Amino acid sequence: MGKLHVSHRIVIRDENDRIISDEPYDNFVDGKAAFDRVEALPGQTISLQHGARVIFKKFR
Repeated sequence: MGKLHVSHRIVIRDENDRIISDEPYDNFVDGKAAFDRVEALPGQTISLQHGARVIFKKFR
């Protein structure tokens, strides 16, 4: 049984923890570059995830 491919994702959540954006990336390098470019607005949380697992998180 092989591994199932799961995309890396940039997930942006609002102050109520609702997802307002979810962008998939094919690999970690592209996802990390996008994560580094995105700035959180007040009340937002931005995370780089692999499936449901959070790798990096930033907030404002």
